[in-house]
Amino acid sequence: MSPSPEVPSDGEGGGGPKLEHVTCIIVSFRPEIAQLCRLCEGILTDGARVVVVDNTEAPGLNAYVLPAACELIAVGHNSGIAHAQNLGVAHALNAGATVLVFFDQDSKIGLGFLPALVAPLNPGAPEITSPLYVEDISNSPLPSLRIGRFGLPRAVHGAEQTKPYAVDIVISSGTAATREVFQIAGMFDEALFIDGVDTEWCLRCRSKQIPIRVVPAAIMHHRVGNRSIRLGPFTILQHNPTRCYYQLRNCFHMMRRKHVPLAFALRHMMSVLFSRTALLFLISDRRPYISAYFAGLRDGMKGVTGVRPG
Repeated sequence: MSPSPEVPSDGEGGGGPKLEHVTCIIVSFRPEIAQLCRLCEGILTDGARVVVVDNTEAPGLNAYVLPAACELIAVGHNSGIAHAQNLGVAHALNAGATVLVFFDQDSKIGLGFLPALVAPLNPGAPEITSPLYVEDISNSPLPSLRIGRFGLPRAVHGAEQTKPYAVDIVISSGTAATREVFQIAGMFDEALFIDGVDTEWCLRCRSKQIPIRVVPAAIMHHRVGNRSIRLGPFTILQHNPTRCYYQLRNCFHMMRRKHVPLAFALRHMMSVLFSRTALLFLISDRRPYISAYFAGLRDGMKGVTGVRPG
């Protein structure tokens, strides 16, 4: 990739890129059109550019259903979140974007979200910012993660903070990164296909000493899982069987990545095994889940990557 051009800055003190140099990448798969259009319109109103990468099977999205200023990359099949994000990144960087922001198709943002999110970024430096996430149903702030001295994660709750604060792992939706991040840390890991893509990328950035900060002024509502189920002191998130397959399989891939602390990878695997096992006692139709679990464990040990075989 070519070096980043100098970008004039906004705001007092010269911090933050101009919004016309910011490109937002939305990955969609069988989206609810009205909701996707609301997200696109919100981004455009804030002054940034929009690229929608559609993983829906052909014929998929039609560009005419999106706001006129949006760009559409139609993949024609489900290529995985990482591949779709990488297509959007390559397109945006080739078009001269200096900051890239990632969204899910159901992300919800308010007016002024993007200026607040990117304001702490310094164009020309490898930096990442993330919003303060609020769970969509419970309306409770969600923590990000910090990796401790021995590689174990701890939750960082920053709802009371007023200034950006450092973390190590964030959700990809709503995350902003300067173009230099991709020059140093590389693109998203397509071997993982769906689950763990954001975690692996954050830990890779951490290994390259690229700072990640949560910006409390940028608040984004986010829904975790299809639904959540309380089991004593634990909250079990229900995902569909296919998602559970990737969750289990990719635990093994995380353990094979040198930049992922072993203690983190082991704790992550134990957490996934516990939550997926507990889920079996909370649902009625267990057969597709059990099949997905065994396939995920088998393929994880075999080193299968990409889309689930068969």
